[in-house]
Amino acid sequence: MSTSFRLGLVRPWRNASRLTPDHLRQLLAADGQPAGPPPTPAPEPMRVERRVSCRGSLVIAGQRIHVGIAHAGTSLTVEAAGTTFRVYDADQLITEVAHCTTKAIARFKARKPEPHDEQPSRSPAHRKE
Repeated sequence: MSTSFRLGLVRPWRNASRLTPDHLRQLLAADGQPAGPPPTPAPEPMRVERRVSCRGSLVIAGQRIHVGIAHAGTSLTVEAAGTTFRVYDADQLITEVAHCTTKAIARFKARKPEPHDEQPSRSPAHRKE
């Protein structure tokens, strides 16, 4: 018994069921239940901090969100709730955008900007001849 529909094409990415038709009938007759309890939803949305770039955007889970150049350099709180990201400045909602990625959130705290090391300019007088 196959788990996919075939319309004259072979779908190699679909696997045939390992259960025989007799086993499937037994499961249906015995009110078969999935193994283990269903996953429990998170009690509250996940909140992470992100630093806004100089161009007014931030990245979370590989998705770039534009919040505006007025927020450049600030740290904002991003709330991952359901199918959306909500971006807050303190308690004020700035924007809410839909998830466009399936990646997991990898970082939970904003990174500090890297220090900009200025190298002293060298004039020809400092060269060894």
